[in-house]
This record gives sequence, structure tokens and C-alpha cells, in this order.
Amino acid sequence: MDSKNGFNSYPTHYGPYPINPNLIRRYPPQIPKSYGVPPRPLILPSFTTLPLSYWQLLSPTFFGIAGSLFLSLFANDENDLLENFGGNFFKLGLVGYSIGAIIAVSFCISRVVTDPKTHVHSFVYPIGGALASVILLFTSEYLLLYRFFPSSFKGDVGDNLITQFLSFLYFSITTIATANLGDILPDNLTARALIATEIAFNLFTLAIGIQLLLAQKS
Repeated sequence: MDSKNGFNSYPTHYGPYPINPNLIRRYPPQIPKSYGVPPRPLILPSFTTLPLSYWQLLSPTFFGIAGSLFLSLFANDENDLLENFGGNFFKLGLVGYSIGAIIAVSFCISRVVTDPKTHVHSFVYPIGGALASVILLFTSEYLLLYRFFPSSFKGDVGDNLITQFLSFLYFSITTIATANLGDILPDNLTARALIATEIAFNLFTLAIGIQLLLAQKS
């Protein structure tokens, strides 16, 4: 009892006031509300920047395309000299170059597929680019072989350079798809060797595709 005021005086403070009263009352702490768009899972890009090694491994196909098309412009009616004095070396070099270019492209695809930093959805562009370069490579090589040795193929491929290029582009696409309709046929060992090399690359790419499909399902 306070003698001056006439009422009981109770202490109102027993120490430092807590910083957060909710901790003493056992209330859950208040979490501020977040406004805006909720966080979304990270979406992997469907296209990644291709490294320099990819283009280096594809460079033999690009040089082969350019060189074959350039040499095709110099074909004339006097190709008997090439047949008599250097025809076999020319054909052997053509087949050998195509095999070397295919090996480089195969290494290119294998490096892209086995790269742990590359997502499976990012394989479409590099593998598609490799397939397109191989199709154009064999198109130009078929054209070069036919321009210097017309007896290498049977069938109507056209009378001018543009028509022949389109005919062999069709032939290269149907060959790599193993769906040749038989309207253009090889007639010597060099043409058959080129066709076999292109089909072998198709089988390699098909095996890679099956492997990726099985890995994605698992």
C-alpha cells in the first residue's frame, strides 16, 4: 500500500524487455508474405553454344563439299586423260577422303553426346548439323564422280550441273535413309564404296539415337 496515493503499487518491469514477445508467448514467428510470381523450376535450354572443337571436327566435310563442287566445274568431254593416267588415284583419294571426313564427324557426335554438361534436349542441333553436312558431302562427291566418270551411275540424273546436283542430293538423302528407290544405281566399285560409307555413318547415328532414347526413358 502506497501511503501517499492510497493503492497498492506493483512492479511493472522485472528486467530487460524481450526483443520478440512472440518467443515468450510461444507463438509461431510471423513470416512476411512474398508478393509476385512464385519461383519456378529451372528449365534447361534447348540450344547451347557449340564449342570450337565441334566446328573443327566438321571442317573436313565443309572443305570436301567446297572442293568437290569446285572441281565439278572443270569437268569436260576430255576426261579420258584422267581415266587413263590418274583415274584410279582420283577414285581412291575420293573414297579415302570421305572415310576420313566420316570418322571426324563420328568423333564430333560422340564428343557432344558424352559431354556431361550437355542436356539431352541439346543434341538436336549438333547431330542435325552433322547429318546435313554429311548429306551435302556425299552429294558433292557423287556429283564429282559422275562429272568425271559418267559411267559410275545408271539412271537419269540430268544434263546440267544444277539438275545433277539436285538429283544426287535426292540420291544422298535416300541413301542415308536406306530407302533408295532404284532410279539411280551405282555402276562401279568407287560409287558402291561411297554409298557403303554413307550407310555406315547412318547406322552409327542410328545407334547413337537409340542409346539416347533408352537413356532418356531410364
